[in-house]
Amino acid sequence: MSFISTTLTLSQTLTNSSLVQSAALSVPIPEIIGITSSTVVKWQSPSAVVDQLILNSFNTIIQKQSDIISLGGNVGLGSTCYSSSTAIVTTLYGSLVTGVAVTFGVNIGLSTVTTGIGTTTEVAYGVLKYDTLQAFRYPNMEPATLNSSTDNPFDGGGYVTLTSGNLGIGKETLYSVGAGASAIVFALQGTGCAAYAGIAASISSIRSEYNTFSTGIATYVSDVNVIKGFKNTAQLEYWSLNKVSNNMSVGISSNSSVLTLLDDPNYGGPY
Repeated sequence: MSFISTTLTLSQTLTNSSLVQSAALSVPIPEIIGITSSTVVKWQSPSAVVDQLILNSFNTIIQKQSDIISLGGNVGLGSTCYSSSTAIVTTLYGSLVTGVAVTFGVNIGLSTVTTGIGTTTEVAYGVLKYDTLQAFRYPNMEPATLNSSTDNPFDGGGYVTLTSGNLGIGKETLYSVGAGASAIVFALQGTGCAAYAGIAASISSIRSEYNTFSTGIATYVSDVNVIKGFKNTAQLEYWSLNKVSNNMSVGISSNSSVLTLLDDPNYGGPY
């Protein structure tokens, strides 16, 4: 069995170390990094394609929620259109709303000028929160923001909004119901309100469409997260190889600095 020679001087040991690291950096490591980078790109492609399908569905979901908010948050109706019944809120909006309560109309944006509702008129309302679409990513491992100088590839991990500009990013895509910005929708009633029938029918129809898209998006999310799991593994390997390369470059530079000191006769050198 061969062992590392113990007869080499410190200078010779450092010189040999630098030569070995330089040889590794000249061909094999760059080649392996190139192969791994190509693998990341291959996983990135289907991740981005499925994310696009998810984003398409999500944009439709947001549009449906906006339409419901426009209809149910209408402040231009006559005073007879608004009710103090919380049961009406639940009937009109179902699980889309939370925080159902009753308050004076002026406290929730119902103007006395446009609706005839005074400060003593109670109105029931609910809070409708937009759904959100995010991706969980580790920036140190993403090719566009690769940072192999850090000691932890998972530092800074967190959720970012998934958009058309970062499709395929991260280890996970997350669709969350009612986790975004909020808006107020009112309890609307039919007695004395000419617009009620059309509004109620439209809200019901849009709610049904929303439910279809909100349920359907789950399959895409599940599928893309399987793909992104493999992509994340490839990115970790990519980061690790770049970390090795970075460490070797730093090691060679450090060796060179120390060699100068070891050869200095003022310090008793050469060693």
